[in-house]
Amino acid sequence: MLIELHDIEGIARLSGTDDHGNNWIQFTVDYFAEQTDGQCSECDAVISEGWVCLDGGEEVCSEHIVIAQHGNDE
Repeated sequence: MLIELHDIEGIARLSGTDDHGNNWIQFTVDYFAEQTDGQCSECDAVISEGWVCLDGGEEVCSEHIVIAQHGNDE
């Protein structure tokens, strides 16, 4: 499954909203802060970077994210 994100904002760390209104933000594990790798909720891969849903906590690898080219235009 692919998650399409709209209204992309940010420079160093992107964020956006999916078709259901959930907010997503890019993350990278900070090993110096003793964070641990995540697990993609779509393919079960162990990930050290990807996207996390701020409205549910799901983590997905970047392969499951599609960035809409024209905001909310369909």
